[in-house]
Amino acid sequence: MMRNYWKQPGLNFALPVMLVMLLSCVSAFSMADEHQSAEYKVKAAFLYNFSRFTTWPEHASRDDGKFKLCVLGVDPFGKLLDALAGKSVREYSLEIKRPGSLEQAQTCQIIFVSQTGARDLEYIMSALKELPALTVSDIEDFTAHGGIIQFKLVDNKVRFNINNDAANHAGLTISSKLLSLATVARGNQ
Repeated sequence: MMRNYWKQPGLNFALPVMLVMLLSCVSAFSMADEHQSAEYKVKAAFLYNFSRFTTWPEHASRDDGKFKLCVLGVDPFGKLLDALAGKSVREYSLEIKRPGSLEQAQTCQIIFVSQTGARDLEYIMSALKELPALTVSDIEDFTAHGGIIQFKLVDNKVRFNINNDAANHAGLTISSKLLSLATVARGNQ
């Protein structure tokens, strides 16, 4: 004989409670995804604008007429950066790349180092520090390790630190307008 569990005294109340709990978890995850998506939408816009307020040395590789914005490691932006592809950066066309190695990243003008690079940050920064590339990340203490721009959240707003010494070492000049919006940090070059 099969028992009808839906008619059991405690289950009539438990099922709706479990459904409400499940839906609230899904809602919380959805809100967290929306917040992260909004955060990375702002960061993507900043990355593009950093290209407009930074000057690269003449010898910086752009032989193919492309200005390369690269994401090193697991890409937290998804399609947000792809929407920027083809936009103009001075007289060049913006190209979004996701190089599989540090060697492939050496032709990039902007390199975003994702959180997956946190464990190997010293190695990554030592490989990138001689390049005429604007290094950007949201890894904690990125500018202290020689990175040029570090995103941070302050009161749920995206802000950034700039290590101008590291920028100068890379041969880059950051506009005073951009510097005025940042916290200027010092760190290893």
